[in-house]
Amino acid sequence: MKSFTVIALLILCCSFAPAQTFGFASVGGGLYCNFEQLYASGTGAYGGFDNVSACNGAPSAVISGFNATLPNMGQPTGGAGVIYGDSIYAALSGNPYAQWTVFSRLKCNNKNRFGQYTGNYGWVGVAAFSGFFAGGNQGFLSCSVPGKAGAYASKGASFGPLSSANHKKQ
Repeated sequence: MKSFTVIALLILCCSFAPAQTFGFASVGGGLYCNFEQLYASGTGAYGGFDNVSACNGAPSAVISGFNATLPNMGQPTGGAGVIYGDSIYAALSGNPYAQWTVFSRLKCNNKNRFGQYTGNYGWVGVAAFSGFFAGGNQGFLSCSVPGKAGAYASKGASFGPLSSANHKKQ
C-alpha cells in the first residue's frame, strides 16, 4: 500500500511542469501588483494562481485554462498562448457571476536599452459581471514579479482597483 501511495504522489507531482511566472506590466510599463503563476498539465491544460500577495495582502485567486491561439482581429494582442478563467472577481466581490478572463502569450516582452518594453502586448483581460461585459485591460508580460529580486509594483492590480472589487454584493 505504501508503494502505491508513493507512486500515486510521484505521478501527481510530475504531471505538472514547473510554474511559469509572469508579471503584468501596463501599456506604460509600470508593474502591476499581481502576477500569474501557471502550471502546465502536459495535455494543453493549465492551472495556477493570480498571485495578489503584493496587493496589500488580498487573497490569491485560482486560474484554469488551456492552450489557444487568439486571432489578432481587433484584440490588442494575439497569437499562441493560453486563455484562462480567473476567479479573482468572484473571490473579492462574493459575486459568483463575476468573471475575469485572460489571454497570455506566455513569453516575457523584451526591454530596450531605455528600459521600455518592446513588441506586441503580452496579455489582454476582459471582465464580465452577471453576463454583461464590463471592460478590459492589456499590457506587456514581464519576467519581473513584484516582491522578487528587487522588483516592486508601481500600479494597483491588473484587473482593476481592489477596493471596487472588494465590496460584497448586498
